Amino acid sequence: MSYEKGKPYTLAVLGAGTIGQALLSAYLSSENPELPPTKIIACVRSESSAQALVTQYKDSPIPFETSYGEESNNEAVLNSQVVIIGTKPYVTESALEPIKDQLKGKLLISMVAGWTIEQFETYSSKISRVMTNTPAKYQYGTAVISNSLDVNEDERELIKALVTPIGKVVELPEKNMDAATALVGSGPAFVLTMLEGLVESGLSLGIPFKESLECSIKVMEGTAKMAEISGTHPGELKHKVCTPGGTTIAGCVEMDSHGVKSGIIKGVQAAAKRASELGKK
Repeated sequence: MSYEKGKPYTLAVLGAGTIGQALLSAYLSSENPELPPTKIIACVRSESSAQALVTQYKDSPIPFETSYGEESNNEAVLNSQVVIIGTKPYVTESALEPIKDQLKGKLLISMVAGWTIEQFETYSSKISRVMTNTPAKYQYGTAVISNSLDVNEDERELIKALVTPIGKVVELPEKNMDAATALVGSGPAFVLTMLEGLVESGLSLGIPFKESLECSIKVMEGTAKMAEISGTHPGELKHKVCTPGGTTIAGCVEMDSHGVKSGIIKGVQAAAKRASELGKK
């Protein structure tokens, strides 16, 4: 049975790992989630993982169940109208093959890096690719969505309702999804690398760790908000900080000499290239 707007539906989460839990946590933490399911079933591989999820979501405002093992997971998918899959790319096929018949006609929301809509259409024609990131757990995430042609307006509305609580949601053509995987999905690791550099720079100059971390976090947070609110190009904002012959331009010149900006660009490009490889069998 497929999803129909206005009718009760069950949501199965196949592979409730880091990203799947980030989405679940954000959705269940939102005050009034839109278009809520009547039940959520988290499907995992082991009893210990299932028990950990029961403990984590014991206060869920929506009835929450877990399932583990192939037979139980197959039953959960069979009794669901919407399925989110968040497995690792290399185990996705083995996870989907046993439930191939149960997936036909159902809305399948993928959070799997690298797998294309075309690959998923072996299992259902209604595919939504969603790339998000770990800050989603705290409702400060970013998500990029790309839908197959068979996803109708009611289903698009449902997808946005499920994803919007994580933070910022952007819809892009599928051709941009590998880039989104690198920029959005891998982006937090790159930003944390920069944050780590700022913290350690403070330490090297004698600032205690706690204060160096606090200052570094607020500098990154405040600068990002300034760029968001002003809508000004980052380069223009940067030059407004740089007094001729001052400390900031001296630091910027030194960073440029070490290829900091080009290193970031190449890092994102490398992640995008790897994302395109993950979905290939």
